[in-house]
Amino acid sequence: MQKFIALWQHRYRKYTHLLKVYLHFLKVYCRILLLKIRFLGKRKIVGIILTQQFGDIVAGEPISRQIRNQHPDAYILWIVKPVFRELLENNLSLDGIVEEFCANQRRLLIHSGVFDILYNLQFRNNSYCPVCEVYVENPVADAKDITIHNYYFQGNLLTVQQKIAGLPTEDLAPNLFITDNHRARIDGLQLPDNYIVVHGQSVQNSRNWDSQKWEQLIQYLIDKTDLSIVEVGLSSDLTVKNKRYINLCGELNLLETAEVIRRAKLFIGIDSGPAHLANAVGTFGVIMIGKLNDFINHIPYSGKYKSGENALIVRNTQGPSSEIPIEEVITAIQQNHLIPFIHHLG
Repeated sequence: MQKFIALWQHRYRKYTHLLKVYLHFLKVYCRILLLKIRFLGKRKIVGIILTQQFGDIVAGEPISRQIRNQHPDAYILWIVKPVFRELLENNLSLDGIVEEFCANQRRLLIHSGVFDILYNLQFRNNSYCPVCEVYVENPVADAKDITIHNYYFQGNLLTVQQKIAGLPTEDLAPNLFITDNHRARIDGLQLPDNYIVVHGQSVQNSRNWDSQKWEQLIQYLIDKTDLSIVEVGLSSDLTVKNKRYINLCGELNLLETAEVIRRAKLFIGIDSGPAHLANAVGTFGVIMIGKLNDFINHIPYSGKYKSGENALIVRNTQGPSSEIPIEEVITAIQQNHLIPFIHHLG
């Protein structure tokens, strides 16, 4: 009986989910169809598909400007997961945003032919719905032999997206669209005037730095400087107890996090989404990057983080970033004079 109940519970969840998939698809399809009727062929409907990994979306923001330049009169829509919608709101290169319910809904939109032009920037490997048990293929990327296994051999994230889209491979810095509401929210936190932002936890554990090293680094910075330390991210497992350590993990949305980073004297973090925010807002970054699968000397960023003008990459080419010694990070900060008011070092 328990197996019978579990089976029908599974079926109920799956079929309910599938019903929602088709309802969401029809809602978007009809929305775009009405636009086409309204435009009477005078404006093309262009879709950009980059739905997840918010660092990829931040890095790919220049794509929207390039596509707008190529299609100045088009109606441009970006398809994205609802949780990352805020990154695209107020982007003047876009006319609208389509929220993705699941990868299967996206597959239906791709094959519907409702878009006049479609830029699909999402790989198959991160285009899977476990409920529908459906992968979404990207034949354009496959034809160019750009996959999740080799993409960093093609360049940084923006360059890879440009190549898939068939756009010029220009080194363009990303923009963010921080509003007065975001700034007012951070004003209300009454953060110290001088602080360093740290970010230490990614959803991909291989990118992380050990918690013990973070605690040692934070304590070192507190002992040797007059700065406060602000931690950002979804969550933290640090146990720092000091009035100059402020834990904002889980308290901010993405653009509020970006505004906190923008006001910081320095950003220290791992290769994850907030590092892309730091690049976009122009805060100097110390970024720890380890070997990632077969990628050894990859650089995810465009603009001044790519050139090194506004970032210092601390690498481990032999293994994960967790193995980067704390001494190496401290030495990099000291030797590059990244915090001019460090005092009494020793």
